[in-house]
Amino acid sequence: MKKYLLFTVPAIAGLVSCTAPADPAAEKMMADHMAMMKADSAADATAAAARECFLKVAAMFESGSTEGIEGCVAENFIEHQPAPGITTTGIQGLKDVVAMHHGAFPDTKMTIVSSAMEGDMMYVHFNMKGTNTGAMGPDMPATGKAIDVNGMDVLRFENGKAVEHWGYWEEVKMMTQLGMMPAPGEGH
Repeated sequence: MKKYLLFTVPAIAGLVSCTAPADPAAEKMMADHMAMMKADSAADATAAAARECFLKVAAMFESGSTEGIEGCVAENFIEHQPAPGITTTGIQGLKDVVAMHHGAFPDTKMTIVSSAMEGDMMYVHFNMKGTNTGAMGPDMPATGKAIDVNGMDVLRFENGKAVEHWGYWEEVKMMTQLGMMPAPGEGH
């Protein structure tokens, strides 16, 4: 019986102390901590969803298929650096860019070098490789040459979908690799 009491009394005392009124400052600190953890979890989930959308769209550039794009890109998508020759806007404009790019570089491979999310903005540093076996428009016939360029995409998300895009990549390097312009410093 003594053994039983030795184990039971401390356990009951522990339970009673957990239900006793806590210090209001400690309660506020715990509530603030829980709110921060919840916000961090939500931010992590948002960043993971945005990264997943980016990967899906990158795969579309590789495959040429835009099936499912509506799940990642808003209908009224705004492209701040429209591609030459693409006159459509919104999600259709992006679909047309994917089709044009895949036609010109059907073996495209895109790799994320790094990415970050801050608020509703996603920043992606990527590398793109491919062989130019198709025309890139009426004045840019296929060259049969390979490209290996880096770029940066900046995307703004709303309700889990990309709504705006700014993109910058090594266009001079690409044009040089394709033989469409001399390398910097080589003259004309």
